Amino acid sequence: MLRRLVEHTKEVARFAPVKPAVMAGVRAAIATILPVVVASALHLPDALWLSVGGFNTSFADRGGSYRTRALSMSAGLLAGALSALAGGWWGHHPLVAIPVAFVWITACSYAGVFGAAANVVGNTSASAFVISMALPSSSLSEVLLRAGLLGLGGLWALVLSLVLWPIRPYRPARLAVSQCFQRVADYAGAVGQLSRGGAEGTAWQAVILGHHGRIREALEVAGSTLAATRRGRGESGRGERLLVLLQMADALFRTMIALGDVMESLVQEHRETPGGAEVARTLAAFSATLQELARITETEGRARSLPSLEWGAASFKAVLVRSDTLGEPRPLEGSERAKCLHAARLLERLREFSEAAVRMATGLSGERLPSRRNPVVQRPSVLGPLRDNLSMDSVVLRHALRVGFTTTLAIGLSARFIQSHGYWVTITVLTIMQPYTGATFLKGLQRVAGTMVGGILAVVVASWLHEPQAILVLVFLTVAISIAVIPLNYGLYTVFLTLTFVLLAEVGTGDWGLARVRILNTLIGGALALACTWLLWERPERELFPKQLAAALRANRDYFLLVFSTGLEGGRGVDEALSEAQRKMGLETLNAEASFQRLLSEPRRRTEPLEPLMTLLTYTRRLAASVISIASSFQYLGMERSRERLECFVGVAGRVLEDLAEAVSTGRTPAPLVDFEEVLGGHAFPPEGTDSLLGIQLERVARHLTILHGAASRRGDRTPFECPPSPAKAPA
Repeated sequence: MLRRLVEHTKEVARFAPVKPAVMAGVRAAIATILPVVVASALHLPDALWLSVGGFNTSFADRGGSYRTRALSMSAGLLAGALSALAGGWWGHHPLVAIPVAFVWITACSYAGVFGAAANVVGNTSASAFVISMALPSSSLSEVLLRAGLLGLGGLWALVLSLVLWPIRPYRPARLAVSQCFQRVADYAGAVGQLSRGGAEGTAWQAVILGHHGRIREALEVAGSTLAATRRGRGESGRGERLLVLLQMADALFRTMIALGDVMESLVQEHRETPGGAEVARTLAAFSATLQELARITETEGRARSLPSLEWGAASFKAVLVRSDTLGEPRPLEGSERAKCLHAARLLERLREFSEAAVRMATGLSGERLPSRRNPVVQRPSVLGPLRDNLSMDSVVLRHALRVGFTTTLAIGLSARFIQSHGYWVTITVLTIMQPYTGATFLKGLQRVAGTMVGGILAVVVASWLHEPQAILVLVFLTVAISIAVIPLNYGLYTVFLTLTFVLLAEVGTGDWGLARVRILNTLIGGALALACTWLLWERPERELFPKQLAAALRANRDYFLLVFSTGLEGGRGVDEALSEAQRKMGLETLNAEASFQRLLSEPRRRTEPLEPLMTLLTYTRRLAASVISIASSFQYLGMERSRERLECFVGVAGRVLEDLAEAVSTGRTPAPLVDFEEVLGGHAFPPEGTDSLLGIQLERVARHLTILHGAASRRGDRTPFECPPSPAKAPA
């Protein structure tokens, strides 16, 4: 436990590798502080509600298109004003205030079913409700004035963000992703030059040393930059597209590594491979496409012209056909021919990935390429997510009920036992509590540590700075810094946020001892949030991860079976089913990976072996990649020639995957593994021709299954899966 606490402490202080969002911080400071200055000059009452409205609405700006930003900020403005109105009104009715608070805050938290932006709007609205309830108004006119001021402050922030000072928060991420495409383009050009033949082995080694590390570094930097940007903003439109583009860049890199390995083998063994010049020309065109793709990504799809995709494996295949039929320039040997065909398929894969990447990149600015299928897009139902999550198995509903109950408890305890600024306890609860235990624990540590540091800074500032005008100038700076550092570290954001609101409260009340109150109330709220997270409907990630991993294994099984059933039928008529199965497999694997990361962040109350889980997760992804590789070329594999043994292998592998999923989900030992060498049967896959490549791919699948089985095995002895007897060998 002590080791885990040390790890969490390191995570609290860890900074993301991104630059501060300085312009966004300055803009939020103007939206927050300028209304207060104007209201003070005009001697308007309740000027701080203008500040709350401006800050909350600025916080609801999740990035993305102007339409998306306008919708999220407008929703934050309206929901915040309505929450301030409801909180101020019901705060004067103690008998009903508690149940109303439970319903209202639970509903605000449940808004997360509509996505990250709705979740932020719900949280800021719940905060406005809590503050307004803690400061009940004496009349309806005062409540309406409060809601109006909050809405006016929010309107000012909206106009400032969308009209007067629009900012592009995703530019650093776009530049990083663009750099990935550019470096893969350079690598493709270098491989193309060497594919012509005549190069020594040291030249290939120099290309590997000069490009692989740089590309991997660019991919890591882009991933960190994009993750930090999305973590700070929670946007799911442009951010999702950039994430997909980053994954495509990674896929292109992996395909290029495979192609480079094949071409190096061909060149080293045969010095000059038929079609090497065609491969070089194709890779040069591919490199040019990636360079234009990099420019489109950097400029958000503002392309002078779409990248040319008039390249592929056709010219290379034509050379292979001439070598087979006419012996020109020379006949191909068996192994050389198999490698050349594999290289051709890899070129086709590069073409497919490039086309998908171009479509995705041109969509960054809303442009769309014409679709061949022209599918009918159905608008999602507004009530659908609400109905789908009305179950105690729903993470969102459990979280909403937990937040509603804990916040209501905090309101009651604050009203009974805390005399000064009790709503800070409730705000701390709202801020800290997350759907998952690990995230709540980490954010709680950051919130408490940041509040303590910010409170101490507030005491220091208050000891020598007493002029309201000077304090407002300082608050302007602290607001700007707090928003700017959100992508870097949440704890640092909390430091400056605490300093901001303590100073603002002191300006209004003249009470220079509020820093101590803020620290104490934050400690109380943090302890309450953590206790209720662990006690109320907790689903620790060590229980959720096995089910997520089992779902990923079953999705792999479904896709695996569909791929081979399609291949045995000649690949006819199931393109959409394959696409959907592959999409589901990818989503389930991503869910399992996210669950594992949350598992690592949880404070584990008992020691658990993580290495088998890491192996299961890694080889689930590798198995998926192997099956996708088979799916992309099954029309060339001649599966019918080995149908009997192939059907046996597919059936056994499918049952192994199902047993592994069940074993992982329930914690039992999987059944002993069948001998895949016997199942594959070397005689069933001739060494010559396309079936030899299928045999290699199936051996890779069998190897992944063996490693998965070894990771899942703990104890026990079960009957291994057996092949069903063929009709010729069936007993009488």
